[in-house]
Amino acid sequence: MKKKYIVLVLLLTGITLSCKDSDSKKMIDGKVAPVIAVKQRDTVIQNSFVADIQAKKNIEIRSRASGIMEQIFVNEGQFVRKGQRLFKTNDAELRMELNKVAASLKQADADIRIAQIEVSQLQALHTKDFVATNELDLAKAKLASARAKRAYVNAELNAVQQKISFTNIVAPFDGVIDVIPFKEGSLIENGTLLTTLSQLNEVYAYFSIPENMYFELLAHDKMGKHQKIELILPNQDHYEYAGTLKTAEGEIDPENGSIRYKVLFPNPKQLIKHGTSGKLVISEKEENALIIPQKSTFSIQDKTYVFVVDKSLKVKMTNIEIASTLSDSYIVSKGLKIGDKIVLEGTQSLRDGDVIKIKSNNKILTSR
Repeated sequence: MKKKYIVLVLLLTGITLSCKDSDSKKMIDGKVAPVIAVKQRDTVIQNSFVADIQAKKNIEIRSRASGIMEQIFVNEGQFVRKGQRLFKTNDAELRMELNKVAASLKQADADIRIAQIEVSQLQALHTKDFVATNELDLAKAKLASARAKRAYVNAELNAVQQKISFTNIVAPFDGVIDVIPFKEGSLIENGTLLTTLSQLNEVYAYFSIPENMYFELLAHDKMGKHQKIELILPNQDHYEYAGTLKTAEGEIDPENGSIRYKVLFPNPKQLIKHGTSGKLVISEKEENALIIPQKSTFSIQDKTYVFVVDKSLKVKMTNIEIASTLSDSYIVSKGLKIGDKIVLEGTQSLRDGDVIKIKSNNKILTSR
């Protein structure tokens, strides 16, 4: 009986030691991972957009009368002032037509004068009953006809004068002349493109944002509350002037689901030309943001997760929502709070519920 009791005690002792050895081995075999605490801090969010840059005004200068290019007063790339003469086409034929119409106008004036005298004379005779009423009415009708003819001729005169004015092409505003495809002596047809004029003291940088971002900005009252808008030129230089956001288009493009905005940049040195491409960087200040490194996250079926570490060093897979992306970090909107501890890296080797050892300053910490 005493031997059986001794055997039983030894058996129970062996089982207890085995369990302790198992737990100890599990702790020893626990995966080592660095852990960080979630903190709040202020940051600046930068969003980049491809921009199409256009002059504030950019118009085509076209001829409004046919003729021979007589004179070109400007050069390609030249800055011109509003009203400055640019081109002159030949107007010899129009001048001849103007002389004919002017002569017709003088004849119409003479016809009116004759008709007026005739009406005046018949009016005096009609008062004395020497002339019938219908004869006076006929004279008045002739006078009205003469006046109508003069009005018609005068309209023709104005039309010819306007055509002559079209042979003098002037700048409608201050700007820079583009390519001039024709030379002096070239035959110009009505509507021919002579050059393009760009007003470059200010330029617009057009860009598009997805409709989901547009509504997100509206929902959080962030539309137009940016800190700074920068322009990156094609050579990667930062343009020296900041931009001002202007109104958007009135509708969302159904083809790509985006809405177009424009940013106004001053261009006093006229460095930026119409048609330049660039990149806009819009900076927005974010206060008290929860920021975590991107390498602490992993994705499963379009959802983002982190491993949250509890007091017993057990990890729990936790779904988070990302508000914004920084260069190597995420701003978290849901799923974490200040003080939470998360696994910094090595998440691919962990499973939900694993117990880890914390690597800190080259020391390994375990739960107690």
